[in-house]
Amino acid sequence: MDCLGILESGNYAYKLCCILEKKGYTFEVVSIPCQIAKSGCGHCLKFPEEYIDLVIKEAYINGMPLMEIYLIKPGFNKNKYILYKK
Repeated sequence: MDCLGILESGNYAYKLCCILEKKGYTFEVVSIPCQIAKSGCGHCLKFPEEYIDLVIKEAYINGMPLMEIYLIKPGFNKNKYILYKK
């Protein structure tokens, strides 16, 4: 299952993606889905669920803590987004 990591800004999402790429991980930056967007459009980091701890750690170390993480549950017509709580 994939996840979406919401940061304070899209720039932080791109920066975190670059930091992780330098460490050998390939994730992508995507638009925040309308169902979970709080204010207009924005970008977030999309990554596999098994990397949640790594993404949280790297975001924190680099001063860009994640505001929220959503698990993406594929649906027939639409995906469902479940707020991740550790």
